[in-house]
Amino acid sequence: MGEIATLITGATPSTLKQEYWDNGTISWMSSGEVNLKRVFNTEQKITQDGYNSTSTYLVPVHSIVIALAGQGKTRGKVAITEIELCTNQSLCSIVCNELVNYKYLYYYLDSKYEELRAISNGDGTRGGLSLKLLKPYGLVLPSLKEQERIVSILDRFDALCHDISTGLPAEIEARQKQYEYYRDKLLNFKKLEK
Repeated sequence: MGEIATLITGATPSTLKQEYWDNGTISWMSSGEVNLKRVFNTEQKITQDGYNSTSTYLVPVHSIVIALAGQGKTRGKVAITEIELCTNQSLCSIVCNELVNYKYLYYYLDSKYEELRAISNGDGTRGGLSLKLLKPYGLVLPSLKEQERIVSILDRFDALCHDISTGLPAEIEARQKQYEYYRDKLLNFKKLEK
């Protein structure tokens, strides 16, 4: 992965210093927010002083964020940034280069959740991922055109499953066709001969 993207970990400004947090304007993502899948806003924001006090890095829109740590199911989860933001140290931001479609990488890593958890350091739920584990992580990388085709298909399925304005009408239409099929089959009687 290190050959097709820049991997960056974040940091947390001291929570003891209110001037790092009060009236903050810089979006700061915590590891629990990776469950959003697409991050349009963050619960917390830090100030410029808070940003300057740490080694966190402002990552661009359409970066992939992966949870490095987390109890339960968080570690190994991925999300797409839809805003410029910085993260805490329990997240790794993956900024893609021109060889990879960011959505392809998102779908690919999302499909490798169990595998990513398995390579994590430690036992049980206390393990963790690291840049050392993620940079050499191998992945299948078809041509950009093929990546875009795969993304197009997966985006449609994702919309059907998660977007109520798309998925619900499609489900209703499918059920309507199913109803009509069975209605016609059930009510199609052969003519009785006398």
